[in-house]
Amino acid sequence: MPASLDQHQTISNNLQTEQGGLRRQAALSLSRCPAAIVARSGLILALGGLMAAAGVQDAAPKTNAGAGDAARFKQAVEGSTFEIELVPFKAPGGGTLFVSTTEIPWELFDVFVYGSDKAEGKSNDKADAVTKPTKPYIGMDREFGHVGFPVISPSYLSCVQFCEWLSAKTGRTYRLPTGDEWKAMCEQSGIDPKNCGDHAWVKENAGEKTHKLASKKADLLGCYDLFGNACEWVNTGEKLGAVAGGSYLDAMADLGCGVFQPCKPVEWNEIDPQFPKSKWWYSSGGFVGFRVVCEKK
Repeated sequence: MPASLDQHQTISNNLQTEQGGLRRQAALSLSRCPAAIVARSGLILALGGLMAAAGVQDAAPKTNAGAGDAARFKQAVEGSTFEIELVPFKAPGGGTLFVSTTEIPWELFDVFVYGSDKAEGKSNDKADAVTKPTKPYIGMDREFGHVGFPVISPSYLSCVQFCEWLSAKTGRTYRLPTGDEWKAMCEQSGIDPKNCGDHAWVKENAGEKTHKLASKKADLLGCYDLFGNACEWVNTGEKLGAVAGGSYLDAMADLGCGVFQPCKPVEWNEIDPQFPKSKWWYSSGGFVGFRVVCEKK
């Protein structure tokens, strides 16, 4: 039932009484503060009022303008403690794709290779049916580091199968980026020869080894190690794939968004003692890694 005029007046009087009490409490609190703090508080409040009047808002982190309103997200993977963080970028043909902020780390790739998720009852039939690589016969991490470091030495086929497994585990479509997509994200990254050293582990600063993921500055997309650390598999239509971005062995001057290197299976598997040589691992390819793209959030 609508309130009467008397009820409205009573409510108004009560509110005025409460507001008066709050003002007295605030004045008492300020009277106990040193004068300098009171003056500073007044200045801050005054500045806040001026900013509000001028329509100034708090500064927010800049996002990739080409990706529309799409936001980053995290992908949990059952059976692994590692979550893949993905950020949007503008795809070369229009629309938005999402790319992992880091290269895939050993601790997630190990779950795929060794099937620890299945042993823990955290897999599913579709993921279990994906053909997986043979277990490595040497320490493929080269003792550079394991947990928190980029996986290195997997073949293009291994990474394609990882994406199929990840898709089956999560219900989203994951895959390797195409050459055009990798070039597009590179061009949106804001990395250039002048700031490359701030973002990339390369020949000049890496000490001939990989380093922990995200230990350099993020680029404008929010990605780490797009250049350097481990070079990254991309789908250029070649059967054995190609790599982009360069690695810790490459000089800054040799890097570029449109620079792709075809796979060299004989050279990259030179020390493999097996016959036939492994199609899953490159024993002499301790500089090759990958990141993934997701087609829909």
